[in-house]
Amino acid sequence: MVPWGVATTAVLLSLWTYRLLERMPVPYDDRVAEAIPAERIALLPGNDKGPKVPADLTGVFAENARLKSGRNLFVGVIEGAESVAVTPSGELQMLDKFGYLHRARPTDGDGLSFELLKDTAPLYIGPGRPLGYHSVEDGKALLVCDSLKGLLRVDLELGTIQVLANRITATGQPLNYVNDLDVADDGMVYFTSSTAGIVSRNKDGFYDTMRSYMYNLFASDASGQLLSYNPKTREVVSLIQNIYFANGVAVSADGSFVAVVETNLARVRRYWLSGPKKGTHEVMVDKLPGYPDGISRSRDGGFWVALIIQLSPMPKMLAAFPKVRQFISHFAMDILPYVAKPWGCVVKLDSSGKAVDILMDRNGEVVRSVSAAIETADGRLFLGNLGGSGVSVVKL
Repeated sequence: MVPWGVATTAVLLSLWTYRLLERMPVPYDDRVAEAIPAERIALLPGNDKGPKVPADLTGVFAENARLKSGRNLFVGVIEGAESVAVTPSGELQMLDKFGYLHRARPTDGDGLSFELLKDTAPLYIGPGRPLGYHSVEDGKALLVCDSLKGLLRVDLELGTIQVLANRITATGQPLNYVNDLDVADDGMVYFTSSTAGIVSRNKDGFYDTMRSYMYNLFASDASGQLLSYNPKTREVVSLIQNIYFANGVAVSADGSFVAVVETNLARVRRYWLSGPKKGTHEVMVDKLPGYPDGISRSRDGGFWVALIIQLSPMPKMLAAFPKVRQFISHFAMDILPYVAKPWGCVVKLDSSGKAVDILMDRNGEVVRSVSAAIETADGRLFLGNLGGSGVSVVKL
């Protein structure tokens, strides 16, 4: 006879396991892990049409230590700033993971030393997680992608916040996880909705976009979109759908296309804004040697792509097993440190999207968790740090 205590424990364990197999964790508990189409599985890192795992760090992607020359700024003061905005006057603007805006001025002529402005308290832009943002109107305002509130305009002189867009005009579909943006010369704003899933606040007091990213990965939710916002009509239009985690955005130097990062497939897509291919999209570059996050224009008309973490074989290994993915998703944040080993990496693309250079800190000794790379006209590269403390700057 099985002892009563052992039997009770076995029943409770079975019920607990059944619950984990039935639903994703909160806030994804309204869905189950999806079967992945075969054509998408083939594109995953480690599979036939995806990048090699471990990454092939040869040729253009040859391993180096060039990011180790970087200087870290505001470590222990600014946490989780995904990007860095640089105003025409040289001021830095950084939004942390709690929603506070920090501003800094240069303190010497080398452009590598800064001090925080302390004459006023940091501006709080409200609940939510600010991700990508751009300085506009000569540094007097910020356009911000906030994972909770949508596309925002923050007036830095008045301290006011305006919601520009949080749903698609034609369908009314809400935008629950807006991520990054860029502004074209004609004023059009191009931005991403990473997934239809939502971002919730964690026990540490901030809206945890990394946790929602991990749930998205295990669910195999390819509901990301590239969107446009017309400031004259306030219309929001969906340009590309079914992106497997839509992330960084950058308009080309000539305005002919907009590039959008597809993180989970380690590639960048291109949507044509003009020319014979207008209104169509294609892969601009694929098989990147890490998972891409932000993308921005370089001063020579190309692009910088931030590779936030190294490629992992886990998505390939679990792709065919939705129930297993669903079970493991409940332990996603425990798994993350083993998947996201420290490293720092940015890749340079030319104007056509061809990879031409790479800057690395292979083990993340100085620079790690690079989520955005912003180049200034004088050849400095500012690096956002989504998962860590402070930001960095490198002299090119």
